[in-house]
Amino acid sequence: MRALRIFLVMILSISTSLVFAQEGNKELDSLISSANSFIFKNPQKTIDIGKDILKKKNIESSYKISSYILISNGYSGLNDYQKSIEFALKANELSEQTKDIANQIRTLGLIGNQYIRIEMRDEAWHYLDKADKLSQSVSLPGSKKYLIGNINLLKGFLYKRSLDCGYAIKHFDKAINEFKKDKDNGFAKANLGQAYNQKAYCYLNINKDSAQVSFENGLADARKNGAKSLECNALIGLSEIKSSRKDFNSSNETLLSALPLSKEAQQIEMESRIYKLLAENFIELNDFENHQKYQKLFDSTQSKFALEDVKSLNELIQKRNEFKQKNFESEQKKSVIIIYVLLGILILSGLTLSYFLVKKSKKINQNIKNKIS
Repeated sequence: MRALRIFLVMILSISTSLVFAQEGNKELDSLISSANSFIFKNPQKTIDIGKDILKKKNIESSYKISSYILISNGYSGLNDYQKSIEFALKANELSEQTKDIANQIRTLGLIGNQYIRIEMRDEAWHYLDKADKLSQSVSLPGSKKYLIGNINLLKGFLYKRSLDCGYAIKHFDKAINEFKKDKDNGFAKANLGQAYNQKAYCYLNINKDSAQVSFENGLADARKNGAKSLECNALIGLSEIKSSRKDFNSSNETLLSALPLSKEAQQIEMESRIYKLLAENFIELNDFENHQKYQKLFDSTQSKFALEDVKSLNELIQKRNEFKQKNFESEQKKSVIIIYVLLGILILSGLTLSYFLVKKSKKINQNIKNKIS
């Protein structure tokens, strides 16, 4: 559960980039930059700034789309996914109206991402497939190619979650190829290491040589960009490969170098995983003292992680149920309105028809009277 949040946060942060900003409006550029800085530490502030931008007169559509996305991600930070998706849909609708293909792809990816966060995979597939098809129908400029990479990274992740690593690897490869086309693009660089790691974990039980190459690429990229959690993740993967090859001492060296990174990045799941692998390696080396040491640390962190994971799972179930309930209530209200409208039309049609029938009947009766007389 925690690893899922780590992965999605990276995609989420990319979605609120400053690529919307238009030259010539430094005030709005500054507001957007400020709003981005508050996404994780004060999401309500992000929402407030986004709404303030929308109140301004005569602003470009791109700024409105940017504001909707800021608000969407702000609500996501508050775990209000109903509101988050509502504003993401507004951003998508406006991008469709302005025929802004890049922002259509971006917002469809954002919507899909939000559905992944509440484990509504069918809905996530719908929007990601739509974004994927749209990206294949046009030729995006070089500075926007990373958007195709983001969509494929998310689709690969969904396939991986469904235990279909064959398709997942294909999408991770597509993502990597797109991210590598513009190495100077900050958004592409931020997700390239993630794509390498996700691909490597897919290969782990299929082809360890391929997994090693991908982990090493992910490690190099993470170190280059200072991404501590990705560096730690790649090191853990490499240590598992070394253990599978009975190189337990080297595996332990790798794990011990990853341990401070897990603590620095506050990744308790990774820290717990490191202790578990160290305990397993030391038992293979007949070092029972260190085995017990790391087994106790694993048990300790695992219990903390388990409690946090149960709490997160309960929150997720609650949020998903709330989301579905709100959607159900919204659909019910729409259905009631539609029923009343249809009844109104039916009644009006009936009255109109009755009026004409009565009028016609009177005319016929009058004609009969005239003939008799």
